[in-house]
Amino acid sequence: MALSPQSFPRRGARELSVTEIRNALRCPRVFALGRARGQAVAFPIGASSLGALFHRIAERFSRELERPPEPVRALPPHAPRERVADALSAWLLDHLVDELEANPSAASMPGEIDDLAEALRELARYLAKQIEGTGRGPAEALRAFIQHAELAVDAVLDASGEVPVRVSGRIDAVYGRARGAVDVVEYKLTDEANQELDQAQVALYRYLLRCALDVDADPLILRFKPGLIETKLSPVAADGIVERTLLPLLGNMVSWSERPENAPATSRRDLCPTCPVRSACVETYRDALEPRDQPPAGAARPMPDPAGRLTLPPPREPMGAPPDDSEGMAEAEALATQIVAQLKRQGVIASLGRKTVGPRLLRIEVTSPRQRVAQLDRAAQDVEHHLAGYNVRFEREEARRYFTAPRKVPRKVDLETLLARKAAFLRERPGRFVLGEGLDGEVIAGDLADGSSCHLLVAGQTGSGKSVFLRALVVGLCHFHPPAAIRFTLVDPKRVTFGGLAAGIGAHLAGPIVHDVEALLAELDALVSEMEERYTLFEYRKVQSIDDYNETAPAPLPRRVVVVDEFQDLIASRATRQPFLDAVKRLGSMARAAGIHLVLATQRPDRTTVPGEIKANLGGRVALRVQEVVNSRIILDQGGAEELLGKGDFYADLGHGLVRGQAPMA
Repeated sequence: MALSPQSFPRRGARELSVTEIRNALRCPRVFALGRARGQAVAFPIGASSLGALFHRIAERFSRELERPPEPVRALPPHAPRERVADALSAWLLDHLVDELEANPSAASMPGEIDDLAEALRELARYLAKQIEGTGRGPAEALRAFIQHAELAVDAVLDASGEVPVRVSGRIDAVYGRARGAVDVVEYKLTDEANQELDQAQVALYRYLLRCALDVDADPLILRFKPGLIETKLSPVAADGIVERTLLPLLGNMVSWSERPENAPATSRRDLCPTCPVRSACVETYRDALEPRDQPPAGAARPMPDPAGRLTLPPPREPMGAPPDDSEGMAEAEALATQIVAQLKRQGVIASLGRKTVGPRLLRIEVTSPRQRVAQLDRAAQDVEHHLAGYNVRFEREEARRYFTAPRKVPRKVDLETLLARKAAFLRERPGRFVLGEGLDGEVIAGDLADGSSCHLLVAGQTGSGKSVFLRALVVGLCHFHPPAAIRFTLVDPKRVTFGGLAAGIGAHLAGPIVHDVEALLAELDALVSEMEERYTLFEYRKVQSIDDYNETAPAPLPRRVVVVDEFQDLIASRATRQPFLDAVKRLGSMARAAGIHLVLATQRPDRTTVPGEIKANLGGRVALRVQEVVNSRIILDQGGAEELLGKGDFYADLGHGLVRGQAPMA
């Protein structure tokens, strides 16, 4: 298949891989930085985190066609399609079991594994359909149909400016059809948002196959979500993509490999948070995203490194147990000693109560049994003044008195650890979630099935950690449950909040991430209709809620969760304000039992942004740091959120009283 040597360097700027070309289409800087560091990103940016497992299984399956397992060899030529599909499914799923044993990190994504298994079943059903009616035994027919798997191909192409470039890649599969027709096939596990990029890739493979082997193949994309979507591209359209887009790109890539600083930024900034060369990009380009935007998905969802290997960092605390924080307790003891000394200077003999060590905050309880509480309260102001360097604050909580202060060295809260500690609670049913770790070290968790927290209102100014909080909330909701049990509609007007999540939880998304106001209103209208349809089903089954229905129904219904960041954009426009409020009111008041839930977030909680219709229908409240006390009162009906520390420090009220906690951060 290799062509004759050409007059350019074998390993220079003019040798490109198809993966590099695809990544350059997505983000020129990913390509340029990979070349500059001598470590090209070996997998497509934005790909499914389990895509590599699917491809390895498909390749191994194809290699074994010459010696299939006995159940497949025993199938007669005219075996029913369903029987053939079942035998092929068992064959493929055996390989999945082997892959999971060899890749323990993948086991941390049970929902995605369920989808991967279903994608393999879909592939088995597709192949069974293609070989039906050939008159051959299924094993023989498969060998004739799957002509190649992971086929290496390379050719020299003339880029713009007549620059010769050697392009190489590996085609997922080549299918041979009746009457000599050939398909060049790409398997994809991502959603249709990548369709344009996928079409460019399969068009390039068609072009390479024709240049290298003189084979005229039809481009075919088999997309598993996990149901199969089959997309054929006409040869004319495919060749047009190569001529208009890809060949000019090759010349630019040669230039970028020589001068990486000239590579432009991607227009898809939502992918930056999980980019494998993110740190190098931040160091090299001034307009890269700030480090604080790193999402927490990696803490619970392994993502590929530049070489494509799934990695899961070890937990920072003992899994399933509260953290052992001796360093924090020592700091609390030292602070308590100073507080007692300062009170004594004011003539107050204080006793120490419980010392609470949170991830970022210390809280010291004090009492004064021999003196009036009012005297302690007056002396506390002087303590705050003398210990101002520690940022000490005095708090009253009914009959109790506390001093609080930020820790000198905060302890990081890890999402993976929180999920492990609450695993039994979260696994029991979909819709349960974690918010963070409380001051007492306990995990703050909730349940969308609870009438007090079935919908959430979230607020936090820039730097409060709101975006990270929302991503962690979504990851936690889907971590233990497959897409058949819970699905999300994510709304991101600024295109950065949910960046990278589609790569890890794409199968859980009901559709592409929504950026447009009108598209969201259409989604909300569709959910109102779905809510009414569900209640019709409940009435027929004589049940009252989605949980009751799913216990008996042959096809369980998934919970639907709509997460809207910066919903103030919907309130600001007169044209969209009332339709949005009407939909929130209807879903907020009626959708809980139907398993449809709203999470609305804003960085500007004022009376215009959060009118009565929203407050009345979103019972669960989470306030990260806000600008003023009036903003805190809008969310919590009391002050306090304006004094939070930022970066994930929050107050939450899920219907059982106000609690303070630290959201997980990556």
